[in-house]
Amino acid sequence: MMVEITLISSWEELQAISREWNEVLTNSYEDTFFLTWEWISAWWNHYGNGRQLFVLVAKKQEKLVGIAPWYVDEVKKYGRRWKVLKIIGDGSGDSDYQDCIALAGLEGEVAQAFVDFLALRRRDWDVMEFESVPEGSPFIKAFLDAADKNVAGMAREAVACTSIVLPSRWDEYLNLLKPRVRSKVRSSLAFLEKEVRSVPTACSDPGQLNEWLPILFDLHTRRWQQAGQSGVFHGSAKRNFYAEISRTALEKGWLAFYRLDWGERPLAMQYGFLYKDRFLLLQEGYDPSFENMRPGQTLRAWTLRRWIENGLKEYDFLAGAPKHKLEWGGVQKTSIRITIASEPVSAWMFLRSARASEIIKEGLRHAVPKSVLTWRKNVIAERKNRKIAEPASRGFGNSFRAMVRRQVSSAYRSTPLGALARGVASKYSLVYRPEGGPILRRRIDPICQILIFHRVNDDDDPFLVSWPVKAFQQQMELLAKNFSIVSLDALARSDWPKNQKSCIAVTFDDGYRDNYLNAYPVLKRLGIPATIFLTTGCINTGAIPWYDQVSLAFKLTLRPNLDLGSLGGPVAAMESDVSRLLAMRKSLEWLWSLPTAERLKRLPQLFDALHVPATLSLPNFMLNWDETREMSNNGISFGAHTVSHPVLAKSLPEQMADEIIRSKQTVEKQIRKEVRHFAYPFGRYGDFNDDTKRILQTAGFETAVTTIPGSNGADADLFELRRYSPWQQDPGLFALSIDWRRFVGFTEEEKGVRGLFSKRRPGHLLSEDSSGAAHYVG
Repeated sequence: MMVEITLISSWEELQAISREWNEVLTNSYEDTFFLTWEWISAWWNHYGNGRQLFVLVAKKQEKLVGIAPWYVDEVKKYGRRWKVLKIIGDGSGDSDYQDCIALAGLEGEVAQAFVDFLALRRRDWDVMEFESVPEGSPFIKAFLDAADKNVAGMAREAVACTSIVLPSRWDEYLNLLKPRVRSKVRSSLAFLEKEVRSVPTACSDPGQLNEWLPILFDLHTRRWQQAGQSGVFHGSAKRNFYAEISRTALEKGWLAFYRLDWGERPLAMQYGFLYKDRFLLLQEGYDPSFENMRPGQTLRAWTLRRWIENGLKEYDFLAGAPKHKLEWGGVQKTSIRITIASEPVSAWMFLRSARASEIIKEGLRHAVPKSVLTWRKNVIAERKNRKIAEPASRGFGNSFRAMVRRQVSSAYRSTPLGALARGVASKYSLVYRPEGGPILRRRIDPICQILIFHRVNDDDDPFLVSWPVKAFQQQMELLAKNFSIVSLDALARSDWPKNQKSCIAVTFDDGYRDNYLNAYPVLKRLGIPATIFLTTGCINTGAIPWYDQVSLAFKLTLRPNLDLGSLGGPVAAMESDVSRLLAMRKSLEWLWSLPTAERLKRLPQLFDALHVPATLSLPNFMLNWDETREMSNNGISFGAHTVSHPVLAKSLPEQMADEIIRSKQTVEKQIRKEVRHFAYPFGRYGDFNDDTKRILQTAGFETAVTTIPGSNGADADLFELRRYSPWQQDPGLFALSIDWRRFVGFTEEEKGVRGLFSKRRPGHLLSEDSSGAAHYVG
């Protein structure tokens, strides 16, 4: 019996074969999730509007044996509209492995029947496109063989896909990975289990979908917005499509939709389908503000382990073969993109013209000078970056101020103005007399300015503020070129550069790991001595300082309000990032003001009010001792900063002594060198006292640094050395700030103001830079 072909052009006619559809699919080579009736019908419901169905149905002895699920897409090209046949599902970027369906063993007969029918209906189509056909498809091979002599032209293009063939055991999978990736996977899962203490959950109820899908859309969109792109969920059609297919797939047991939460905050989501013995990964999303935790990778590692334990055979990344997919053990496989033209004119328009255009472009690439191409690339990149940054700098006032800052910075760096001002600030100081105006006084003794840094990374996190790596590099290069830089050892011995009226010392507080990753290479290259003060209870332990725990808690919380009034704490609204930052500042100020024992009691109560875990940490946030020893052997000195970073003056005398002495002993034991320098936690007036100084002297320290802003002269108290942070990221303004402070100093208000925050920025325990972000400087 011959195979008979029927054309279906209406949705009602197509629904008539819906019950038979999956039965034919299940008994075909082409059995993929993206050809199921559920996927096809959901896609058409949301993307089919205005399009014409062109589905061919093949029957043999009245039995359905094949389906060509096409529709007609009108494409405008070179001033004419062309009728392009596409598989239902193509055109929205959602479908993979598209093909026609034929019962196994009948592919040749069905393909020939389809080709014969299409030959009789040439007026109904100009071009046919298969976006992504599995390379080994017996139907497509038979179809192309049959069509070869009946069409005007065809083109094939390889489409890279990636999937992981899953072994039977998790340890076998780990052994497939390169050591670096294997270590990353293990550390991600370890952090999930030990610190986050949250098991990813699966969407198992239709009611959850209404809550979960908007979260997925939001996480995915925010992730791509960081790269200057909109993501795929900006249109209502796609969102509605995902809502329908999710409900249907959940009913069928196909949906694999997982989320990873920390407290109440969703960190990452993974969306895909389980079909046969394969997991198909469609979408992922993670909260970009937690990117340094790699939540998306953590969730992927967890689900991979789950699929292996459940006996799945394949983890399919679908289209694309970027490096990160291959690093996860992915193996590249190939689909085929096929274009078939019915007539010579459509063959030229869709096949040969595209090739001619590529040849012309390739010729231009060789003919145009490389410098011109590089210039064009840079211009495009600059426009893109300007577009991304545009909302933050909108308005004439902001633009004018930014222009003035650029001009001042350029003049200070690139003209004799900077060198002249630097010389004046080194030799003279501006002194205000109580009885009259300011006078210029010649400097007799040299002075040293000690700078404070904390985190150096590019996380751009307003809750855990850091210094950008490029800004730090430019500033250190400027210091190395224009200033005498001394170590604290030299400062303690008054061994300052001869014939120099000023010098600089560089310090870091707390012991963050990015000091090793980002600051240390710069310091080593430039030969800059620096001192890092370690909070030893956080080094190599997985713990983070308590004030960073508080900051992380406010970053995590989804509570709209905070009310600690009954405890004497703050009451604040938290409906936006800005209001949460303000509430965070109030809470840190409150905790800082408490005696140490009281603070330890209130911290868990704060976390409970924020609905976050009682213990919070971050992966690889603090230094380890191996890194510390490496830096110690390469020009970086280390000082003590207590064990747990309390306010020493608010601690009992025995606690104060233990914090100081034990931190010194721990650092000395680990780096095998004497520790001579100490940094007071928080470091403002009232955070230490005479008892603190006596303990330091008895313990064998030679200096102690504060966060009281100012410079240090020959008569400086070595146990009350001044430090400050110039919050200017631009290198020219950074240099200007240092010279200006050396010239005019700091007011008494700036030196002695109490509290964590103030309108005056320099020297505050939690200060604000020009962006308004909070900086902890103690």
